[in-house]
Amino acid sequence: MPSGEFIASAAGRVLLTRHGSLPSRTAVLCLPPLFEEMNLARAVIARQAQYLAAHGLPTCILDYYGTGDSEGEINQADAQLWLQDILAAINWLQAREVERIILWGVRFGALLLLYFQRQLHEAASIDRHLLWAPVTSGKLYSKQFLRLKQASAMLRNDSAKVDWRQRIRDGETIEIAGYPINEMLLCSLEQLQLPDDFQPAAFTCWQELGAAEPGPAVQRVVAQWPTSSFRLESTATPVFWQTPETFSLPELYPATRALLED
Repeated sequence: MPSGEFIASAAGRVLLTRHGSLPSRTAVLCLPPLFEEMNLARAVIARQAQYLAAHGLPTCILDYYGTGDSEGEINQADAQLWLQDILAAINWLQAREVERIILWGVRFGALLLLYFQRQLHEAASIDRHLLWAPVTSGKLYSKQFLRLKQASAMLRNDSAKVDWRQRIRDGETIEIAGYPINEMLLCSLEQLQLPDDFQPAAFTCWQELGAAEPGPAVQRVVAQWPTSSFRLESTATPVFWQTPETFSLPELYPATRALLED
């Protein structure tokens, strides 16, 4: 059975949900998606965590400050604050005798992992990175999220073009898909950009989900990586972070576990 514990972080308490028993020499820390993707992906992530725990890898899932069941509101948070949440979770694991940590980033969580990898590797012995359908550009991610606001307006027969980004940058808080987005949060997301010469600091297992083959954007990111530093696989799963009613993908779980065994 999963066990939830609130741990102290920079701005307040954040929830860490543990699958499996500690202490353990190696454990997995999951950095989940953001916004509605987090809600839609939660069941699949939890079942993967259960599978890993049942096969000897205790797994903890973090709710960032202002998200999920953690304290705070999302418009009080930003990426730097979420970095502090991740570091708090790492410290919590280390206090329970975990020596090696596998960082598992899902969608936006993968971007946080990669962007802040230096700080994370300074804090702990990171065994490897596991990426599920990673977001690789905070600016593009934010742009796609802002489109939801325009799409919502069109559904209400409001065809007027509005520069929602500029309105937020001018100081307005705009609700998008139920989430209040302010300038601090938007700027923070847009700044999460990987440099052109980015190299992973640990062996990276990249699972491109929802596609039979990795797309050009994925290929551009890994083009400069040494082949010995990563493994890239594509699996044509449902796009569960965008699709309601996708609760389990049993074919995915052993494939993910196998990546961590290589």
